[in-house]
Amino acid sequence: MNLSEQTSNEKGLGYEIFIGLLAIISIVDLVILALPDVTPNTKQVLSIIQAFLTFFFLMDFLYRFFTAVSKRQYFFRDYGWADLLSCWPGYGLRFLRIFRLAKVYRLMKKYGHKRIIAEITENRAQMAIYIVVVLVIIVLQVGGAWVLRFESLNPDSNIKTGSDALWWAFVTITTVGYGDRYPTTGGGRLIGIALMICGVGIFSVFTGFIANSFLSPAKKKEKATGEPSDPKAKIAEIKAMLEEQEKANSELKERLEEIEKML
Repeated sequence: MNLSEQTSNEKGLGYEIFIGLLAIISIVDLVILALPDVTPNTKQVLSIIQAFLTFFFLMDFLYRFFTAVSKRQYFFRDYGWADLLSCWPGYGLRFLRIFRLAKVYRLMKKYGHKRIIAEITENRAQMAIYIVVVLVIIVLQVGGAWVLRFESLNPDSNIKTGSDALWWAFVTITTVGYGDRYPTTGGGRLIGIALMICGVGIFSVFTGFIANSFLSPAKKKEKATGEPSDPKAKIAEIKAMLEEQEKANSELKERLEEIEKML
């Protein structure tokens, strides 16, 4: 059975790891925001990033809920209630996003590292997209916070708010460069150089990787039957088959007992 063909409420290994990485970023940002000596400039940038992540996690909850095999199981047994409450306005309940990390840990423990590496390698184009999104978020918030810190020292600067800093950081890493916002201090310009280098590196590697993934021939399966090669995966599959057989046997016994009672 392929990891993407789940009978549970899991949405695929790559997507689950992606959500886990976003949850790590969110939890780290929440810890930073809770520190007493954090500058207001950093809080502005991180608060905007948190708003974006909250909207994304809300969309993730709706996607999981409406596509779940069992909505009841997802909401109560798979921590769907925590996914929903973590999207509530305010920072108090957002630490419930740690349950998303618990899901990723449970998934990785279930399939083992060899099967995970094989799945990531097989779906490397999809994983490349997820990695780029995570890297862009990290670069945006780090670059935005630092450029705002430097530019706040100059009263004539045109980067004055967190939204200004994030807008400038985004157009810089994408190498668009509108020119409506630009750093005026030495430190801000150094941050701009770093962001341009990061942007060129991220998107050039991403473009080349995607092109190579689409143009390269598809790898053949190790077995035509699609049987997993990982021993742990084979054991899990055999156990699942035994459980199904036991259920079928118990149903047959119940029917036989009913027939015997009728006789």
